[in-house]
Amino acid sequence: MRTASIAALATVAVLSLAKGVAAHPPVSVVMDSRGFVYYSDLQNVWKISPTGNRTLAVIGVHTHQLYLDAENRLYGEDATNDDATGKPYHRVWRLDPDGTLTDVIPRRAGYLWDYGDFGFVRDRMGVAYILQHAGGPALVRVGATGKVTRTTLPRPEPGFALPTPDGKVVITAGRDLLRADTRRDAAVVWKPDLSRLTPRAVEVADRHSLLGLWIDREERIYVASFAGAAVIRIDPDGTESVVAHSPEGWAPSGGMAGPDGSMWLLEVSLDNQVRVRRVMADGTERVY
Repeated sequence: MRTASIAALATVAVLSLAKGVAAHPPVSVVMDSRGFVYYSDLQNVWKISPTGNRTLAVIGVHTHQLYLDAENRLYGEDATNDDATGKPYHRVWRLDPDGTLTDVIPRRAGYLWDYGDFGFVRDRMGVAYILQHAGGPALVRVGATGKVTRTTLPRPEPGFALPTPDGKVVITAGRDLLRADTRRDAAVVWKPDLSRLTPRAVEVADRHSLLGLWIDREERIYVASFAGAAVIRIDPDGTESVVAHSPEGWAPSGGMAGPDGSMWLLEVSLDNQVRVRRVMADGTERVY
């Protein structure tokens, strides 16, 4: 793997995001087995039907990540601050296919990552991957039997994680990617060479340079370059390319690969609007 910095994506400041842009953008777009798509705009969770109808799924929740289990049950968080003290609180909720909404973890003080007891990123075996900040940055792996392993991370503020079929975990961390091997004690900085790529760049905090991660059926990894207003694809052989750009005024924060070969992009605008843009294999698009 070449070693030039992925920060090349943020060297040309053509488009500047306003200072009021979401401090911690949502990163998840998920699809259940029935073809319903869910995403968060940090105020509500929305559902898009297979026919393209958009409706509210969960009202009044500040959710950054979503997770769907094998029974099509949707999980999300609700991160809030106390109006009087400003102290953070959170809860974890679950939406069943019949519309029943329950709390998996009732409202409690602090941030979810302070506890390390629930993760929105799971592999095919049901293993949860949790990025923990308290006590030093680490990747916590919780197996189906409850076994816990911990991998030290070399960055103070890890972003989001993606387990890959080769047993590794890719993690966004500022302007870098990390590659963690859960059989070892520490992750390594992985810096794909994107110096040849010069998409538009946007001005955002370093911790938000790279956000959501996803993978397709060909095991190609996709990275939402929020700073670069583009989507990076890294093929299994290491080939790197920019495969999508957001229109002016927008930047991608996450996405997913559709079963029909489409790309679903979660995008955030200058004034904190959130939308989903579906790009079909033939290049046609639809915005929700």
